[in-house]
Amino acid sequence: HDMDRKVAGVVSTNPAYLMNSDADGVAVALQGRVPCKVTGAVSKGDMMVSAGNGMARAEENPAMGSVIGKALQDHDGGEGVIEVAIGRL
Repeated sequence: HDMDRKVAGVVSTNPAYLMNSDADGVAVALQGRVPCKVTGAVSKGDMMVSAGNGMARAEENPAMGSVIGKALQDHDGGEGVIEVAIGRL
């Protein structure tokens, strides 16, 4: 969902440290720098929120609890992948 407050991280494609490796599910990055699927224009430093369909988008005024991370790269628009800082912001 757009700007969903229930999102807790980004699905990790290459986890540096995998906790609970015997558990079912996918690896989720809760801290660090990770690639993130995005849609729309993004400027370095933008706060990222969920956009639905497994994507994130930039948000100028995010609601409390909806921030996934902070963009570390620019993106011109459309769909793509950029690096995002996840965790304490």
